[in-house]
Amino acid sequence: MLATAKVFTNGNSQAIRLPKAFRVDVDEMWIARNEVTGEITLKPKDTETLRKRRLEALMSAITDNPLPNDFLSDASRQNNPPKNPFADWDTPTAPKATAKASVKRAAKTKVRK
Repeated sequence: MLATAKVFTNGNSQAIRLPKAFRVDVDEMWIARNEVTGEITLKPKDTETLRKRRLEALMSAITDNPLPNDFLSDASRQNNPPKNPFADWDTPTAPKATAKASVKRAAKTKVRK
């Protein structure tokens, strides 16, 4: 949603009058300015009351919407770890050196001596 807000001076500070649709229920806000674009962002600053309200809403949602009995498999409910999907895979081995690479290594060794 995009709307226009009035900017005014209050003492040595500037203030912005928020439209009704943008009202907030907190006492403080975080403010940040994008140095490249100049955009100003406001975010509600968490308070103890707001955190409690959010936690109560979460707990209420969990209580009001319980998980179905078949949500987890029997194995998960018994705390059995799931089977390792890679257990049947062969472990990779280092590639074997080719005859050409062996000749090059031998030549380098002779030069160094």
